[in-house]
Amino acid sequence: MTTRDSTRNRILATALSLFNDEGIAKTSVNRIAADLGISSGNLYYHFKTKEQIAEWLVRRFQERIEAITTTGSKVVALDDLWLVLHLALEAIQQYRFIYRDVDFLARASPRIAHRLQQITLRGIAGTERICSELAKADVIRASNEDVADLAVQMVLTATCWYTFARVWPAGNADADPAGRAAYHVLTLLTPYLKGDARLYMSYLRSKYLK
Repeated sequence: MTTRDSTRNRILATALSLFNDEGIAKTSVNRIAADLGISSGNLYYHFKTKEQIAEWLVRRFQERIEAITTTGSKVVALDDLWLVLHLALEAIQQYRFIYRDVDFLARASPRIAHRLQQITLRGIAGTERICSELAKADVIRASNEDVADLAVQMVLTATCWYTFARVWPAGNADADPAGRAAYHVLTLLTPYLKGDARLYMSYLRSKYLK
């Protein structure tokens, strides 16, 4: 890795931390440079605008989340789904500013808006493949229409939970957000489960209530 690549990665890591903790709207390029201990001029050499930094981070998130959701062809049991779900929610948690500040990002850059649409569409398609594989494996009983609707609901819950939990009085502010999101995503699948799979799902869901 070159010195330039190393500095760029340090900038992105610092920006990600600040965007997550304080929000992208409140984080300036000068603040990123100050926290990193470099001059604003040095930062501008690598990234001309805050939106350019955000686009790099969104692209990294996209690459990670798409690598996870493309494993749908290997999902044949609830444990497989559970693993894919947790990997996806860990990625969302790591880049949580994206969905918390999604309106700001979409307005700030048409390129980011397009990339976010791609992430959403491919996420839904990947989730639909996973649900279809579970249906083929006789784990769930669902029509093609059910699978399509379920995929949208699961992606919606996984991506919007972090914002919703902040304004839900019944939510526990101290609860693990990824765990709670997993609980509610799994709940959506429960009515479609068959036989022993329904009992096993109850066990999986109960682990998030402790």
